[in-house]
Amino acid sequence: MYYLIDGYNLIFSLIESKESLQALRQKIIHAIQKHFARRKVSGTLVFDGAHRRDEESGLSYRSPLVIAYAPKGQSADEYIVERVQVAPHPKQITVVTNDRALARHAKSAGAKVQSNEEFLTWLKKRKKKPTPEAVDTRQNIDRLLKIFEERLKNEDS
Repeated sequence: MYYLIDGYNLIFSLIESKESLQALRQKIIHAIQKHFARRKVSGTLVFDGAHRRDEESGLSYRSPLVIAYAPKGQSADEYIVERVQVAPHPKQITVVTNDRALARHAKSAGAKVQSNEEFLTWLKKRKKKPTPEAVDTRQNIDRLLKIFEERLKNEDS
């Protein structure tokens, strides 16, 4: 699965802060990069507007997360819909947004849609390690049989 994430939509649905937009972008970029690397998933975090040279692009990290800024004259929503439309397998793309119009367009183009809350819940959830199935050894079975027989014998007495 490949994720296309509406960056500002995610930030504004999560954070009520007086920090600068640049600081908030960096926080969300680092957090998602960490979780994507742990989960071994990939995607693109899309922001409106041109990239500023004084900001980290995200591409300098060894991460499966790409940071994209919509080109001049195009919104992040339009950029995301365009990526879904030109994708060879849009059903393998999940668009993350709370924006209803974007969600509707993404679905009509063939992508799956996930709300910001669903995405974050999934992202933070730890993968459960399969619990090993209990295997009794012959020695343990004999030991338990002996205990059972002794209790049965004591009850009959």
